[in-house]
Amino acid sequence: MTCRPSQALVSTTAIALVLAGLSSVPVSAEEPNEGPSGFGCHALEDIAELQMIEGKDGMFFRILADLRLQHAFTDQTVERLAAMSKALAAHGTTLVYVPLPTKSQVHPDLVPERAALYGFDAGIASQVYDDVVRRLEKKGVVAVDIATPMRSDNRSPSGDYSFFKADFHWTAHGADVAAKAIGDRLKTLPAYEDITPVRYEMEEVIPDRESSSMRDLLQKHCLKNVPPVTAKAYRAVRQEDAAAGGGGLDIFGAAEQATTALIGTSYSDKPISNFADFLQYRTGVPVENYSISGGNQFGSILSYITSREFQESRPRFLIWENPIYNNLGQYGDAPWQEVLAAAGGECTTSVAATRKDDRTVEADLASIKLSPGDVLLADIGRDISRKAQFTFTGTDGQNRVRSVERGDRLRSTGRYFLSLGGFPAGSFGKVSVSFDAAVDETTSLSICKTKTGEQS
Repeated sequence: MTCRPSQALVSTTAIALVLAGLSSVPVSAEEPNEGPSGFGCHALEDIAELQMIEGKDGMFFRILADLRLQHAFTDQTVERLAAMSKALAAHGTTLVYVPLPTKSQVHPDLVPERAALYGFDAGIASQVYDDVVRRLEKKGVVAVDIATPMRSDNRSPSGDYSFFKADFHWTAHGADVAAKAIGDRLKTLPAYEDITPVRYEMEEVIPDRESSSMRDLLQKHCLKNVPPVTAKAYRAVRQEDAAAGGGGLDIFGAAEQATTALIGTSYSDKPISNFADFLQYRTGVPVENYSISGGNQFGSILSYITSREFQESRPRFLIWENPIYNNLGQYGDAPWQEVLAAAGGECTTSVAATRKDDRTVEADLASIKLSPGDVLLADIGRDISRKAQFTFTGTDGQNRVRSVERGDRLRSTGRYFLSLGGFPAGSFGKVSVSFDAAVDETTSLSICKTKTGEQS
């Protein structure tokens, strides 16, 4: 598979402004005098595990993730999201991509002056975020700007900020403002026109104090207690359920009920912020939450989109939340090849496979006409497998081995998509696929037709 070279991470103008900002701060410049730490903190910027800086009103920022202005969102990433959006739309699902802003983009007023020594500029930070949304929209991807409304409404009447002070996750207030922006956008889309909204109300619940590795690390370097990771918390109550006294109404059982699949990171997985329930409240569409904490930028999307559940019952909307600092090109082509093949679902060419041993099937590929961009789907048949190894024996007698593995945090869907692009001519005489679990009569191989690598 031939990939175009990565494009600039941010616009030329933004880079020039960043460099100009950095050049205005001499290396030997004295630190701005912002007074002593409000919590007796020291050496936060030298912590090896996570460098931090103390802002105003007890707000702490991660230097690398929260203050940086360059985010790796290349033109190739935009093209891939556009291809994914088209593939999903062909089967009735609207992709809604939500780049999640950093604390500094939402709370620039709380960033300390000292952040300028690291090149931070609030205006550029805002422009960089806006540029990502603009480029996606230009390619036909529904991308929601949640940074602007979160910035203009970044504190609740009760005093909760949009982000926790001593943690990098958003609070329920931040999640609600973001959900409202998404809901407002969804209601303008053609896919929403025939929806009969479900009525939800939000009720306050007693919050638990969240465990936070960032806060724990902070506390080791501060004499006084840093702010706890707690805030007001809420849950959505479907009004039909409330009227029935909670009488067991199946909210996903109604025929033709539109649903939303929420794919995301720990921001969407945190019970204390409960982003999924705010989405239900603001959109009127039931939400199934498939977010995964610690699954990196692809963990939840790969777990969901490769599942039998997705293939058999596709949602009306697929909302993909991803922090803007997550690099969607970090792991190369492999995750995108799986995402695009699974989104397209065009895996109709069966490959006759025979059982080789308890965990391996093999098949002849020499007689099958393959095209550039084809993907081989190996399905063990049950959700019991986390690894598949593909061994291709070519007509030249060479063996070429590839493998696909799901980490412990991902779902074990038992379905693996491997691109056949990039192999030299003569590579596909036969293939054997070895799983980490026993194969049976439900194990199958098939060829998926995709448009991977084509420009939209």
